[in-house]
Amino acid sequence: MRRIRRDATKVWHNPELHTAYGRGQPNSAGLPRPTQSGEDRRAAKQHRAALEALFSPRKEPEAEDGKGGRVKSGRDAASKAPGRIVLAPPPQSDPKAVERQRLLSKLLCASGRPNISKAANDFLRAGHTFPAEQDVYLQLLEHSDEQRIQEAIDELAGILAGELPKRRAVLESRLRRIEEFAEEPATREAAERLRRQVSGRPEAPGADGAARRGAGGGISEASGEAE
Repeated sequence: MRRIRRDATKVWHNPELHTAYGRGQPNSAGLPRPTQSGEDRRAAKQHRAALEALFSPRKEPEAEDGKGGRVKSGRDAASKAPGRIVLAPPPQSDPKAVERQRLLSKLLCASGRPNISKAANDFLRAGHTFPAEQDVYLQLLEHSDEQRIQEAIDELAGILAGELPKRRAVLESRLRRIEEFAEEPATREAAERLRRQVSGRPEAPGADGAARRGAGGGISEASGEAE
C-alpha cells in the first residue's frame, strides 16, 4: 500500500505585524526584551549628528559688508554670476609701419609712368627706404626720373645675382625700352648689361666703346647690334 506523506501546514508570518506584536513581548526564551535608556538614546543621537556633520558639505562663512549686510563667499558668487566672454586686446601696431605698408602697396599696385613715379616719390618723401625686392625695383624701372631708374637697375643686378627673376618677360621688355628711349648713355648701358645678365648672354666685346662713341644718338644702333 502506498504511503501518502503529509507535510506540516506552512504558516507565513508578516514581519511587520510580527515586529509590532513583538514589541514589549517576551522573546522566544521567555525573557523580556531590553529597552534603551534616555542616556543611550542621547548618545546615539549625538553620534548620528557627528557623522552627518563630518560628511555634509561645508558652507563658507558670510562676511559682513560696511552696510551691515551679508557678503556672499567667492565660490557662491562665482557659481551664480553669469558667464562673460573676455576678448583679447587688439594687437598694438606701429603707426609708422602701417603707413609704410600702405604706401608700398600703393606703389606695387600703380600702373603707368605718372602713377608709379608719384607713388615712389610719396614713399620716399615719407622717410622710408625701398625693400630689396624684385617687384619693387621692377616698378621703379618705369619711373620718370632716370636717376631712380639707374638705382633700380643697380639694385636688380645685385638681387638677381643670387636668385632667379620672377617676371622675366616683363623685366626684359622694360630694359629694352630703356635701352631705346633713355636720354642718358649711362642709363642705356646699365639696362643693356642687366638684360644680358638676365638672359645669360655674355656682354658683346667693345659695346661700351661703341656706346661712348655714339653718345649723340648711336646707342640704340649699338644696342641693336649687341642683340
